[in-house]
Amino acid sequence: MSNLEQDEPNLTSEIASENPGQGQFWKKVTQRLDSFFDALYRNRWTAEPPQLIEGQVWGMPPIAFHFPWISDSSAENPPQKSSYFLYYFQSQGYGPTPNECVTTSTLISMNMIKDWLASQHGHPIERNQSIEEYTHHLDTIGLRGWRYRFSTHSPLPGMMTPWQAVITLKDFARGLQKKYGKSFRVKLSAGHKLHDIIDQLREGSLILIHGAWQTTLDRSNKNFRYNVLHALMGGTPHTMILIGYDSATLQWLLLNPADPWPVNKHSQVTPKIYKMNTQQLMDFWGRKFLFYPPRFSFTTITIDV
Repeated sequence: MSNLEQDEPNLTSEIASENPGQGQFWKKVTQRLDSFFDALYRNRWTAEPPQLIEGQVWGMPPIAFHFPWISDSSAENPPQKSSYFLYYFQSQGYGPTPNECVTTSTLISMNMIKDWLASQHGHPIERNQSIEEYTHHLDTIGLRGWRYRFSTHSPLPGMMTPWQAVITLKDFARGLQKKYGKSFRVKLSAGHKLHDIIDQLREGSLILIHGAWQTTLDRSNKNFRYNVLHALMGGTPHTMILIGYDSATLQWLLLNPADPWPVNKHSQVTPKIYKMNTQQLMDFWGRKFLFYPPRFSFTTITIDV
């Protein structure tokens, strides 16, 4: 799911245009409901940026990369790390539905890991799958594909949950183990703090971070996205890949599959590192969505080195 999902059907009539007084009453009601649901679901914790960190901390194992698209093989060079991650970026806007944030984040991670293991163990690097190809494949295998992602044409529709991502990654890990004799470990857990993210990055993990954006019941509120159903359930759920932290700018570095978003499925986007300060990360990560993992959850993908 993403913060750029399609609008839900309009569940409220355009009262204001017919009866200004009644419109003002409805506006006050929605504002109070927004306040109530925000108090119920929002992040309740503040946190300072991590201390005693120098430079940039990036995920992935600290072993030299040997990929044709990276000319400098020094793994300690931050620009190289950035280039490495940007090479694998995909926008969920190329998927069959707008709900593909977990699917896309999972696929980006699988593409990275298969190439890294192939490179380190002397195997040829296979072509990466695109989000279009991957979702089409899962749709064509029918109910077997529902193990990993709800079908594009299902009532939900077209969506991978964080729990399905764990199943997907574990099955993928078994295939890599057979192929290379090395693989990776996957774990979904909750109740973390910022230092847990830093520890996982230093361990070389990729981190699928799960959270939600605040959503409003008030159509006139331009600060948040209008979506009645999401507002009632906590917000708009979203998953991104947290790949690093920059102590110089105090920013968390992510691949956000919803940003950039293509103008259409035929236009090319320019990948970028998505950045959040600590409070922005906490407000996203600590917001509760009813049908997502608990607050402060992430899925770690740790390669066996």
